[in-house]
Amino acid sequence: MSSILLPSRPMLVHAGDDALLERAARLHEHPSLSDLTLGFLQRLAEEEGIDFATALLYDRLIRSPQHGPGVAHIEAPPETPVGRRPPITLAIVPGACYVEYPHTGAGGERLGAIAETLGCQTKVVPIKSFGSLAENAQTICDWLSCCTDDRIIVVSLSKGGADVKLALARPEADLAFRRVKAWVSLSGIIYGTPLADWFLGRPLSRVLLRLLCWYRGYRFDYLQDLGRRPGGPLDSDLRLPDHLKVVHVIGFPLIRHLSSPLARRTHRRLAPLGPNDGGGILLADVLRLPGLVYPVWGADHYLQPDGDMRPLIARILDFVSDEASASTNPVGVPASAGYTA
Repeated sequence: MSSILLPSRPMLVHAGDDALLERAARLHEHPSLSDLTLGFLQRLAEEEGIDFATALLYDRLIRSPQHGPGVAHIEAPPETPVGRRPPITLAIVPGACYVEYPHTGAGGERLGAIAETLGCQTKVVPIKSFGSLAENAQTICDWLSCCTDDRIIVVSLSKGGADVKLALARPEADLAFRRVKAWVSLSGIIYGTPLADWFLGRPLSRVLLRLLCWYRGYRFDYLQDLGRRPGGPLDSDLRLPDHLKVVHVIGFPLIRHLSSPLARRTHRRLAPLGPNDGGGILLADVLRLPGLVYPVWGADHYLQPDGDMRPLIARILDFVSDEASASTNPVGVPASAGYTA
C-alpha cells in the first residue's frame, strides 16, 4: 500500500471512526483484497474484535483495483448535470414481506423521490411478497420480457437480490435482460444468509417460524431456500450478461452503528462467522461478487446510518445511468472483475 491514509473519507463516516480506519490501513500484513478469506476474517474478528475485521475488509476493498476506482468515481462531484440523459425506467424488485410490513421500506417506496430527481420513472416488479426464489425469478423474467421501455435499471432490495440472481440464471435471461442497462443491488442476499440456517437449526425457533408461516400463509420451505447450505438454490456463482453494469451496495457497520435492536441481535448471532451487516449478509461475500461493490461505511443491512442516504443513492443511480459507450470503461474497473460499462 502506498499510503497509510484512506484514499477518500467515507461519505457517511462517523465521529471517532477515523482512528480505527487508519489502524486498519497501517496493517502491513494481507495488503490486498485477494489476501482475505472468510476463515481469516473469522480469526481476525476473534483476535482483534469484529469492528477491526470489518474496518480491514473495508480498507482493502476501497483500495483494490477491482472496486476502488468505482468507489472514488461515485464519491467524486458529478460531472454531468442531472436530468440530461434519455428517459430511464427504474424497475424495483422488492425485498421480503414488503406487502405485510411496508414500514420497513422493502417495497422501495423511498427510491421514488430519488428517481424523480434523475428524471426516471419508477415501476415495481410484481413479485410475491414472500414467494419462492424460483417463482419470483420467473416473474422477473416475464415482466422484463414484456416491458417495452428502452433503458431499464433494475434495483433490488435484500431478498430481491437473490430473486434477481436466479432470474439471471434462467434460460431466457439473455432475452429478458436485453434492455436492462444496469442492476443496483441494495443489501442483496446473493449467496444466502446464515441467519436462515441459525433459525432453522434451533427447535424452538423452527416451531415459531412454522407458526408464523402458517399465520401469514407463507411456505415454510421458502425459508430453507435462503440458507447457505451446500447445494442450495443460492450456492452458485452469480452469472452476468456482458452488457450489464452491476453495483452492489452493502453496509459496513461497526457495533455502535447498528440501527435497531433487531440489527444488533442479528449482528451478535452471526459474529462467530465474522464481519456481517446486521441483517444476514456475511461481508466476506464481497470477495465473490462480480461487478462493483460500493461499501457504505457506518450503515447496516437496512442502510439507515446517522447521515442521509438519499444523496448517496442518487449518485449511485446517476453513476449507473451514465451514457458511456460499450467500449469505454469510465472508472477503470477491469472487465475481468465482471463490471462492464
